[in-house]
Amino acid sequence: MTDNDIENIQTVDIKVTAESIDAHVICLKENGYKVERSWTSWTKYILAFLLGGYLAGTFL
Repeated sequence: MTDNDIENIQTVDIKVTAESIDAHVICLKENGYKVERSWTSWTKYILAFLLGGYLAGTFL
């Protein structure tokens, strides 16, 4: 890609709404993807770490 190509790129401003996000999430779920909130993933990791620490402390 040359500098002239970069200068000729046309952009479009879009407005993201809650409804458009919901539509994208529904579309992803229908196509087999798993959509989670970020805090859900962190909660799973923290609980797994605490459970592992508890089990290690109990059995060691």
